[in-house]
Amino acid sequence: MNLKTALRRGLWFVNVGSALTAMATSRIRRDRVFMVFEGRSYTYAEVLEQSRRYAALFSAVRRARIAAGKLARGEQLAIGACMENTPEFVFAVFGAALSGDVVFGINTGFRGETLIRVVEQASLGILLADRAALANIEPALPQVTCLGKDDVLLVGEPAGVAGLRRVEDALDAVPSGPLAAPDPIDNFGPLLVIYTSGTTGLPKGVPCAHIKLLGAGVITWQRLGLRRRDRGYVCMPLFHSNAWLLGIFPMMVAGGSFVLKRRFSASAFEGDLLEHGITYLNYVGQPLHYVLEALEKKYGSGDAVVAALAKHPKNRFRIAHGNGAPSVDREKMIRYLGMEHVYELYGSTEAPITTLLRPGEPHESVGRITSKDIVILNERGHVCPPARVDAKGHVLNYDEAVGEISKKMGKDDNIFFDGYYKNQDATQKKFKDGYYRSGDLGYVRLVGRKRFLYFSGRTDDWIRKDGENFSAESVMQIVQRHPGVALVAVYGVPAEVSDEKVMVALQLKAGERFDPKTSFDWFKKQQSAGLDPKWMPDYVRIVDALPMTETQKVLCRPLKREGFNVVRSPEMRVYFRERGDETYRQLTREAYAQIEAKFVEAGRAELLERY
Repeated sequence: MNLKTALRRGLWFVNVGSALTAMATSRIRRDRVFMVFEGRSYTYAEVLEQSRRYAALFSAVRRARIAAGKLARGEQLAIGACMENTPEFVFAVFGAALSGDVVFGINTGFRGETLIRVVEQASLGILLADRAALANIEPALPQVTCLGKDDVLLVGEPAGVAGLRRVEDALDAVPSGPLAAPDPIDNFGPLLVIYTSGTTGLPKGVPCAHIKLLGAGVITWQRLGLRRRDRGYVCMPLFHSNAWLLGIFPMMVAGGSFVLKRRFSASAFEGDLLEHGITYLNYVGQPLHYVLEALEKKYGSGDAVVAALAKHPKNRFRIAHGNGAPSVDREKMIRYLGMEHVYELYGSTEAPITTLLRPGEPHESVGRITSKDIVILNERGHVCPPARVDAKGHVLNYDEAVGEISKKMGKDDNIFFDGYYKNQDATQKKFKDGYYRSGDLGYVRLVGRKRFLYFSGRTDDWIRKDGENFSAESVMQIVQRHPGVALVAVYGVPAEVSDEKVMVALQLKAGERFDPKTSFDWFKKQQSAGLDPKWMPDYVRIVDALPMTETQKVLCRPLKREGFNVVRSPEMRVYFRERGDETYRQLTREAYAQIEAKFVEAGRAELLERY
């Protein structure tokens, strides 16, 4: 009997629904605030009550679909949630936990063919959406076979829009009374499916089981020492695993509360921090940088931020936990807000490999590797040696030390990740030759005979931007439609603060010229045809001919290696954009120097030196 089977049998009664019910009906917790949203507080008991209403709705829909032959008896109802952060999203997930169904958190950036394929692959039986999401959903509905207009329920509106039913009306139409007991819930079965992207261009669904969500809550609660008087701040999208694994479930396990923000706002953070007594934040790197930038802009300097906030009588902030924040930003946050520690981690939605940076450990790492099975593999599948560094910490043997972060294990060895939802090809690529392949680059440094992990970007087929992963192939399929383009290469290059930016190299058709403004406008227009705003190219390089293999495949690695360093390679013709730009601008030596200064300020200059 393997570990997963033993846990499934031994802890059969432990699931998210049973855990919420036990907590929300206890004398100690039932009247305690669990969630705060736009001035409204919800106690644990109120969250359970609302979740039971959603569970009753889901059960009724499932019974109707079974009666109509659209769903097999015992099969989970697939519920789509495509909306900003609202209490309804939370109620839907906990409601599915009570009814034994599964919620698919659909990225609000999905549109066009991507959205259609995601909905069809999930075989959604019901879709909860807000008004903002309708702009993408309505054009897709006629091409979707599993959903009709009556299956889309509108969230957060006082009246129906475009003939759609409101979710509140659907909830009220379900007969009141005790919730019928669901079939036995498999606690290793999926409760929430979170989407990441793969090299096929179709987003990959990562099933998050009851035991995984609760386990993440317990682990984070213990690691960070969260307490019932702690209050979290959930501003990352609820279709992102960060919000659930590091935000909601740790606070639930601790018996604490959290403030739910409809959307992230850097300028709102300070006011929320002081007004609500926020003590804990789950983050991804780029938004964290925006928060610091907003504070520095408001107060004029770092010292002024410290004077205003570090010892402010209403400042209770003490812990932040997330990934993708450079050490400079982490150190700033601790200083500005007078907090205890920023727990930077390495991990993914799939969750086979995780590390955590604890107090006193090398601050540029992402934590200590405690499992001997976690290794760095080179392109030949061999284990890379540890990095050797000079006095400044620069890696001397970069080419031999950097490889793919991997873990020796088979698919059946992982209790938290069986594979991608209905995507066997992507699952097989993740588990190769006895290893789980992360798709991330990194290296190991020995410090005091202990192994520490250093993150070093994505492999060629992947790009990580603003805390989300997507495939270069996804971007390429759209960029290559550009009327003046013959061939395209898409790859990630280092970003000034966190993660990567999108760079494309274009080989133009004979006689064509690159026009910065026209191309910028064309890319923007493609956002209505499937180009996620995050996929918008940040750098555009124009080449006479792309490097090719003997089999006529485009070689990205030499392009990625050259990056956008127009100082080292002045013959390169590169255009770039920054936030707020409405056109591409040519990257001159002077503009490159300004970008380089931002890397130095963020403590990421070494990333540029490799290019």
